[in-house]
Amino acid sequence: MSSRISGLFNQADRTQMVSLDHRMRRSDIINSNIANAETPGYRAMGYDFEKQLQEIVDASDSKRLKTTSSRHLLNEFVSEGGDLRPDVYVRPSESIGEDGNTVDVDVEMAELSKNQIQYRTAIESINRKIAILKYAIQGG
Repeated sequence: MSSRISGLFNQADRTQMVSLDHRMRRSDIINSNIANAETPGYRAMGYDFEKQLQEIVDASDSKRLKTTSSRHLLNEFVSEGGDLRPDVYVRPSESIGEDGNTVDVDVEMAELSKNQIQYRTAIESINRKIAILKYAIQGG
């Protein structure tokens, strides 16, 4: 995002934009779990990024320090380029099928629905911000 345009969006807007990519990645992982529901020995995977994203937002609000490099304020959730590194992990499961598969299709479908709602909410929030900017530009 160019510096001229980036000034139009606040921290909340930028956070919503970053979350879109991660929600899409989570959707891919959930779909993979559903697709492998009948695969013997398959372990359900999870993808968490909200905690990491929140820590980055909190750190940027409370630590307004001048740095000479984007790598100076890295934490364990951020790569050297400043990109978020979420956790992809094997989800613990209370029930393991006879074939060793830990996918519960009902849980996966609920997670997929929740993720889709959050994705649409983020899109709607960004669309409203763009609509406000468009209205302002047109002299409204």
